[in-house]
Amino acid sequence: MFSKITQVIVLAMALGTMVISLGAYAAENTELKNAKSSEDNDQILTYEEALDGIENQKRSINNLRTKIGTASGILQKALESRLIKARMNLLEQRLSFAREVAEQENAGIKNDKHRKQAIETLGLLAKASNRVAADIRKRIVLPEEELSAGEQAATYSRIFELLNILNHSYEVYIESLNLLRHFELDVTDQEKLLREDLLERAENGSILLEMSMADVTALQASVSVVPDDAEIKAKLNVAINHVSSLATGLTTVLVMMDSVGMDTTSYQEQLLNATGQLTTDVFEVSVFTNLFIGWGQTLWSVLIESGPGLLFKIVLFFIIVYVFRKLSDLAQKLAETGLAKSQIKLSLLLQRMVISIVRNTIIIIGILIALSQVGINLGPLLAGLGVVGFVIGFALQDTLSNFAAGMLILIYRPFDVKDLVEAGGVSGTVSDMSLVNTTILTLDNQTIVVPNNKIWGDVIKNVTAQTVRRIDLVFGVSYSDDIEKTERILQEIVDSQAAVLDQPETMIRMHELADSSVNFIVRPWVNTDDYWETYWAIIRAVKLRFDEEGISIPFPQSDVHLHKP
Repeated sequence: MFSKITQVIVLAMALGTMVISLGAYAAENTELKNAKSSEDNDQILTYEEALDGIENQKRSINNLRTKIGTASGILQKALESRLIKARMNLLEQRLSFAREVAEQENAGIKNDKHRKQAIETLGLLAKASNRVAADIRKRIVLPEEELSAGEQAATYSRIFELLNILNHSYEVYIESLNLLRHFELDVTDQEKLLREDLLERAENGSILLEMSMADVTALQASVSVVPDDAEIKAKLNVAINHVSSLATGLTTVLVMMDSVGMDTTSYQEQLLNATGQLTTDVFEVSVFTNLFIGWGQTLWSVLIESGPGLLFKIVLFFIIVYVFRKLSDLAQKLAETGLAKSQIKLSLLLQRMVISIVRNTIIIIGILIALSQVGINLGPLLAGLGVVGFVIGFALQDTLSNFAAGMLILIYRPFDVKDLVEAGGVSGTVSDMSLVNTTILTLDNQTIVVPNNKIWGDVIKNVTAQTVRRIDLVFGVSYSDDIEKTERILQEIVDSQAAVLDQPETMIRMHELADSSVNFIVRPWVNTDDYWETYWAIIRAVKLRFDEEGISIPFPQSDVHLHKP
């Protein structure tokens, strides 16, 4: 009986659990359906907003067309530019709508109505893109050669802006074709027209690039003949900028051509010759093969036509450089001999600088003469070096400050090689100096390089500049010691040092009555080289002699008194 009751209870519990689970599943399924329905509604609203935006943009374009029909002059050109930009915005809006529909289909959300709208939008986009490209091509007019450099730059700036918009319209067109393929439509005819347009765009860009490169070459020749003509220089800068901008635009076109499977080898060769860059990350063997073949043929022609003369110029160049190198060695020896016998006392640092300048000057003159003998025009080269020197000088102002400080140090000679100095926060022996920095070897054998402007802008202490130095010593004795005896002992110790000079005379005086001792000053004079040996010898002798004579050297003491409260 009990077993049957238990079975009934278990069965009832199982049925209850199943009912609860089915209720929860139903509630969850209802919630998912509601969420899905809400999401679909939101997506529909998004589509409708996108379509409304397209219609608004179309109305703006119609308004601009009406205004252009009644305008003239500069206002008309400005409105036409605005119309082109408005059409591009419309293209992008249509593309964005179709792209969103395609992404939703990829996510498994399909809607026949929106699919049809997207296909219609892409069809209109292709036609509108062609119209935009045609309008842009009509507005591109090259400037007259008689215009000034500034007028040419302004005209080309507008042209390059139009070309960038044209390239962008092609990019939009290419993506629209990819979306049409997604919607399983045949785009063979549209792709054929696109290829023709891209090919025409690449050919026109190639011709313009070739013309601009020829202009650069011609203007460079003009600048070499008339280097002071500011207008020619300005036109040269404009032409160089044209080459860069045209190469950038052609690069964009070649990337699009690669994306639709077109051959771009010949254009890449021209682009590589103009800028040294390829349009894609893929190593294209054919491009380099053709270039190397062309370079090889050109080099072989040059060697056949002017090989002997070129070889003779190279040999002559190295002979002239070698001769002037030997002359620089000879000039260095003569300069060293002359400075050694000269009655003008120059510092070693200045002597080294003069010798280096003489040697390097002769070598530079030799190189310039050698270059002129092999047919290189030195005028533009020297002018270019002057401009480069100005730019480098402006960029290296701190280095020039060090250079000026180095010149002042060489002129006023506050120290020389092997002098012991304290300068720029560093103490040590000067081991070397250039016009930019000074190398100091510290007493513990560390090499420190200090900028010259830091040395010249600070206090310079030359310890070894004078031939003699005074040693300053202080010795304390007890108050109970014999003062006269102490003075006599100190005098005997100083007299026993052979390095101590007779003149100036040594000073030994009782200097002060200190807290714990009677202090004597001892100030002998020695040659600078004998300073430290004599210093240490006197201190050692004083300690030994004081101990022998019973003279105490006191040290500070303190008495502590404790008072009971």
